[in-house]
Amino acid sequence: MDALSKPELLALLGAAKENSERDWLMILVGYWHGLRASEVIAITGASVKDGFLAVDRLKGSNRTVQALVEHPEPLLNERPALIELASKTYPNQRLFKVARQHFWRLVQRYGKLAGIPQHKAHPHALKHSIAMQMIDKAGIHKTRQRLGHKSIASTGAYLKETDASADAVVVGAVGL
Repeated sequence: MDALSKPELLALLGAAKENSERDWLMILVGYWHGLRASEVIAITGASVKDGFLAVDRLKGSNRTVQALVEHPEPLLNERPALIELASKTYPNQRLFKVARQHFWRLVQRYGKLAGIPQHKAHPHALKHSIAMQMIDKAGIHKTRQRLGHKSIASTGAYLKETDASADAVVVGAVGL
């Protein structure tokens, strides 16, 4: 799976926010916390507490408790919106009341509106994107922790290069 570039991520978030605050926030939380679609839709009011998001991850991954991200770019600033949504939701009530398949369709829809290639307009691309962006700058161990992986081998999958990343550097690497 290919990661979204930063401009693609912003375009996806912009398209979502133009249509629905909830959808924008759902996509943004999935990105910042490297969540699977099922993990995003399982977040409850009680998951958000004291500026942190607690996630019971699936597929044998570790539970994580991560600080909410405050960012100067409004499309990337999850903290105030997530705190507000959680404050209006009962502790055991889900924040994003959609099915996993509907979340997938929403990402497809907003991806199309944003001009993102269809193969990148998938909820798992959000997890892949944060992982790929983190691994170069923060290293494999911090990326492993962020994604909740028990095994470093799971995180190692993000060390693989893609055709697109090789394409981006080929001319400069050859030196012609």
